[in-house]
Amino acid sequence: MPAALAATRKGGRVVCAGIHMSDIPSFPYNLLWGERSVCSVANLTRGDGQQFMEIAAQVELRPTVEIFDLHGRQ
Repeated sequence: MPAALAATRKGGRVVCAGIHMSDIPSFPYNLLWGERSVCSVANLTRGDGQQFMEIAAQVELRPTVEIFDLHGRQ
C-alpha cells in the first residue's frame, strides 16, 4: 500500500481488490496528501466474473493497461 500510494499522482486512487489481504502497514500521512485516496471493492463470485466477461465481449470493451514499476519505492 505505501509503495502504491507513493507511485500515485495527486488526486489518484489506490484500489485494493484482494479477497484475502494482510493488514495495511502504517505509512506517513504525506502519502495521502494531495487528495489521494484508498478504497476497496466488493468481492465477487466466479459467476459474477463470467457474466461480466460475457457483457464485456458484447459491448466490445477494450481496456487500456499501463504498468508502473513499484520496485524499490517506499
